[in-house]
Amino acid sequence: MEDLRRLLLLRLLVVLGPGFMLLWLRFGLTPPQPLPLWAIGLCLALSALAFVGLYLRVRSAAASITAWELFAYLQLDVLALAGLLYFSGGASNPFVSLLLLPLLIAAALLPGECVWAMAGVTVAVYTGLMFYYLPLPGMLSGHGPGFHAHLWGMWLVFGITALLIAGFVARLATALRQRDREVARLREKALRDEQILALGLFAAGAAHELGTPLSTIAVLAKELEHEYGVEPTLCADLRTLRGQVETCKAILSELLRAADMSTDRGARQPLDQLLERTRNRWQLLRPWVPLRVHCAGPLPPPTVPAPRTVGQILISLLNNAADACPQGVDLAGRWDDQRVVIEIRDRGPGVSPELATHSGKGFFSTKEAGMGVGLVLANATLERLGGQVTLSGDPRGGTCTRIDLPARLEVA
Repeated sequence: MEDLRRLLLLRLLVVLGPGFMLLWLRFGLTPPQPLPLWAIGLCLALSALAFVGLYLRVRSAAASITAWELFAYLQLDVLALAGLLYFSGGASNPFVSLLLLPLLIAAALLPGECVWAMAGVTVAVYTGLMFYYLPLPGMLSGHGPGFHAHLWGMWLVFGITALLIAGFVARLATALRQRDREVARLREKALRDEQILALGLFAAGAAHELGTPLSTIAVLAKELEHEYGVEPTLCADLRTLRGQVETCKAILSELLRAADMSTDRGARQPLDQLLERTRNRWQLLRPWVPLRVHCAGPLPPPTVPAPRTVGQILISLLNNAADACPQGVDLAGRWDDQRVVIEIRDRGPGVSPELATHSGKGFFSTKEAGMGVGLVLANATLERLGGQVTLSGDPRGGTCTRIDLPARLEVA
């Protein structure tokens, strides 16, 4: 939509240019040149119609305009200019170079294929105006051989300029647009990193504060177990409570150890061992959810960087998949010489294409009580390892969470 606003401003040049041309033809020459007012009015009406159509498009809340739609709007300008030039001397009109304005606009806003198409259109229109036009009385219209050479020299200069604009200016504009997108991506990444930093500070504070109440719960559970030792059912429940408390304390300890990534930064582990270790850890947390593990690829299996970090990411993503489909989850690993792909599939309700597009870029969740933190943290961590995590709909139903990492084969 921003390109539309820029185009609306730039097209003022296309409208003002023919206006100056008509004023010069009517009042700047001696004697003043008579002009076919009906034809000029028709061309100006066509240009005004294109301007109003684009203005209404900018004001509307419709979807983003496509490059070829912008190209079509510019064709109306070229057509209006060609009509005005046809009735005012054709290529002998000194304002014929106004045909470069739509090409410059295309080079600034449109992709390369549209720019080259616009260059071809403008050169073709200029060439046609060399042969087909209505000469103005009192103006040189190409009757002398010297003036013919001058007109063809102007045509050659126009063609070279069009090629330079399409080849150089368009490439420069494309590079600037890519730079703007990269700046926007880095700005979004910086904002996400700030959110993650704030989240880490809160997590560290929570880990510190939760240690005391968990220890208190463990002591009280142990005392109650001794006091009510004659009741087997209650003792079993208290032992389960103590076990869960110990699990929570272990998770907090792992959280504090994970804060120091230097111990895991240089470590690597074969993919099959990592997946098996992750399955053993996760089944202790959710023994009632079946987890099927598959590996496929040439032997030996590649090694995965930062196995403890990647394993924790897998557990977080497996928890999301199990929440969506408690009946079972698939964990598959495959690889080639360059990349390692780990996929987690469930048969849950799936995710919408909009959510899949923004996965890992912001805090969102499909669960009522979810905060959408897991994917953001996973994506931020994997980017540091040269990988990424993406969500997509599984054709067989459910969701496929894909982790992509660089591979390094084991050396025998």
